[in-house]
Amino acid sequence: MYKNTIWDWMNTNDSPTFLILMATLLALFPIIPYKVVIAALGYAYGTLWATTIAWLGTTLAAVLVYGIVRYAFREQGRRYLSKRRSIQSFTSTMESHPFMAIIVARLLPIVPQMVVNVFAGVASIPFWTFTLATILGKIPAILLYAYLGGNLVARPYVSVALILGYLLLVTIILLVYRQRNKSKIS
Repeated sequence: MYKNTIWDWMNTNDSPTFLILMATLLALFPIIPYKVVIAALGYAYGTLWATTIAWLGTTLAAVLVYGIVRYAFREQGRRYLSKRRSIQSFTSTMESHPFMAIIVARLLPIVPQMVVNVFAGVASIPFWTFTLATILGKIPAILLYAYLGGNLVARPYVSVALILGYLLLVTIILLVYRQRNKSKIS
């Protein structure tokens, strides 16, 4: 609806620091779905530059939320989780395999990223494990959305192939993760 206005604004405000700050704020306060933000950046700046901006912004936002929750709300969150029996086994699984759990959660397009940040802050997931898994886990989806933003219309077949490839990657990782959890339980 405001495509031209947004496009003009993005072209006049293209300092890297400002763009990363805006990407961080849009990840912290998701008034626009972040996938749309990434696609708009891809349209405006190309795949690699958009991926870099969105990746830095969303990673910074994730670490900020994790830190705030971990140091300000962890005890309240732990009490809440302890009252929910259904969540306790999930929490236990996340805490026993934090790196893979965060990676898998980052790769799944249906998992709200803010929930991952908050949950990891409440759970006993170490800061560096969370940060490294977040850094790595966000790259594939951000790269895909940035590419689609700039190339969906111009290269529809490549775009569909990339979407299918991403879904295949997510499916394989999910299956491997489930298999690893089943084998460790038995």
